[in-house]
Amino acid sequence: MDLLMSRYREQFEELGRTQQRLREISVTVTAPRKSVAVTVGHGGFVSEVRFPTAAYKRMTPAELSSAITKAIADAQRQVASESAALVAPTLPAGFDAEQIFMGEGDFQSMLSNSPLTSDLTRDAFNSRG
Repeated sequence: MDLLMSRYREQFEELGRTQQRLREISVTVTAPRKSVAVTVGHGGFVSEVRFPTAAYKRMTPAELSSAITKAIADAQRQVASESAALVAPTLPAGFDAEQIFMGEGDFQSMLSNSPLTSDLTRDAFNSRG
């Protein structure tokens, strides 16, 4: 049991550190011609939209809308990719972390139907022998 509790505490602390790193992820994407710059944080939330030059003034509304939408989507993909890279080492083998952050992951596939099949649980019960 001491081994289980020790491993649990380590995992709990690591999870806290990972969660903090996830909160700190921020990506800025600048559209071509520097018409718009978009900053997106963890979870894909847009935190800032800037117009670094006057290029947007020469664009049609449809062009500007397209540039903003594309910059947001590109930044969101980059945030998802960075988040996945951070979390991937903690996931079971073969599980695609990027799918989680793109909203396509199957969380139940990460767990076994029975907690007794977990390597950690099996190891703990076998060490009692």
